[in-house]
Amino acid sequence: MKNYPCQNLLSGIIFCTLLICTLFVVRVGSCSNLKNPDIGGGKILLYSTSGDFKGFANVGSLPDMVTFLPDGNCLISANEGEPNDNYSVDPKGSISIVKLDRNLKGLVQEVKTLTFDHLQVPDVRIKPGSTPDVDLEPEYIAINEDGSRAWVTLQENNAIAIVDLKAKKISNIKSLGYKKFERIDIDSKDGANVASAPDNIMGLYQPDTIATYRVDGVDYIVTANEGDDREYNDWEDYAKAISLKEKKKCKFSTQLEQDILNKKSKNKLRILKDMGLDANGVYTKLFLAGTRSFSIWDADCNQVYDSGEAFETYLAANYPDSFNTRVDNTKKQKDINKLKNDNIPYEKIGEKAYFWEGVDARSQKKGCEPEALALAKIGSETFAYIGLEKQGGFFIYNITNPKNPMFVDYINNIKYSSLPTQSGDLAPEGMSVFVQDKKHYLAIANELSGSISIYRLLNTGIAKKLASLNIGSFDANAAEILAYDSNGKQLFVTNGETKTVDIIDITSPDNPLKVGKIDFSEHAHSLQSVAVNNGLVAIAVKRK
Repeated sequence: MKNYPCQNLLSGIIFCTLLICTLFVVRVGSCSNLKNPDIGGGKILLYSTSGDFKGFANVGSLPDMVTFLPDGNCLISANEGEPNDNYSVDPKGSISIVKLDRNLKGLVQEVKTLTFDHLQVPDVRIKPGSTPDVDLEPEYIAINEDGSRAWVTLQENNAIAIVDLKAKKISNIKSLGYKKFERIDIDSKDGANVASAPDNIMGLYQPDTIATYRVDGVDYIVTANEGDDREYNDWEDYAKAISLKEKKKCKFSTQLEQDILNKKSKNKLRILKDMGLDANGVYTKLFLAGTRSFSIWDADCNQVYDSGEAFETYLAANYPDSFNTRVDNTKKQKDINKLKNDNIPYEKIGEKAYFWEGVDARSQKKGCEPEALALAKIGSETFAYIGLEKQGGFFIYNITNPKNPMFVDYINNIKYSSLPTQSGDLAPEGMSVFVQDKKHYLAIANELSGSISIYRLLNTGIAKKLASLNIGSFDANAAEILAYDSNGKQLFVTNGETKTVDIIDITSPDNPLKVGKIDFSEHAHSLQSVAVNNGLVAIAVKRK
């Protein structure tokens, strides 16, 4: 196995100038300069697919995703700018556009970082007491096929930033509004029962992953509406409804008292604290994080389709004994003793006991949590693959007609009756579709199980599993984001456990093999994302 060490890039600009630029002066030129200034944020490291360092770009704080434009001559990063644990520092969120010169093997020509200063954001959710330039947190990027426009999710803010890539400016920020649930399971004691929703229960879409496709020359975007609440040492934006009443002495409308607060099986519903209050400070509506669905929007972020309660309805009917479940863990001895007394199977990994929660465990939170997303065009049809972070597995929809998507299948190989480490592929985090030897494939990075799974995609969009490969420890973030290299028939996978990008040979997709890694664990605080284009690997890292 090959191990490609990273040069010491992040220990300081003086070191970078003296060492890196001396080594690469003929081929790369200077590192940080007027067109690639060090702005105190993160970096995008550039390598060849064989592991040779090519340069780096200085970008905004905490880059969460990086991707190439279709022509491969530019890349773009979504810099989330999340606060530190005690919220004493909250960097600005931003979007960086990096121009490359392919003739010089990935030389960074120019970096332009776009911030949200002075932008108007009507109806966009902003943390009370904060400002848009600080609170907006770019998460994930989709770029249209001609490279003229990008859409960037601002997950916590329930919005999308639209970027004009030709003009290199943020042209608009659109709030996604909210969804009134028709049916939803928010009862912790009723089993797999997707009942009619009270009129006063709403959901913020808060998509994580976003993708784009084109139909008859018109761009559409697709979102997996996971939902995301914020939790820091001294502040969080969510609470159980009953705790707001009992501990904070908050007031609720008579209807909410009747529908939610007075019912023990519903009053622990997790809600967003800053939403749903009237002018008198009384909660008249309750807002949830996420909508347990996927959506399709036009290029201006107007919704043209939402899957509604389809995910929950399907799971309730077909997985009643594992509906809205997930793998949980605890290291408290009293909790472990309770697991024993209740005859709940668990396994110890280090100090933690891991176990499957029961039915309805996620019903009062975010349900199945659709997070991962990938689109595949097979023949004249376009298919969406939507991964469920907590429930596991993925849905398949034919979205060729964006206004009328059709359910195709739900794929789930999890053994819910087994101990977690023996249950299969858990928590799909990243997805990548690709064509190899004229066949279509889907690769999935499963964060909790630390595994890569590969599926063959048939002309009907149906996915047939070929193989799984474990590349790290259980619950160690060993498989998070992945990217496909068509030249080498390889997958590049971010491994948070070892702080490496692992290289997986899939010349034979039914027999994936780990053949190497790019290792910079001594130099980067953490890696967030990876992208590959025509022999060049881009890796988003936090400053150490």
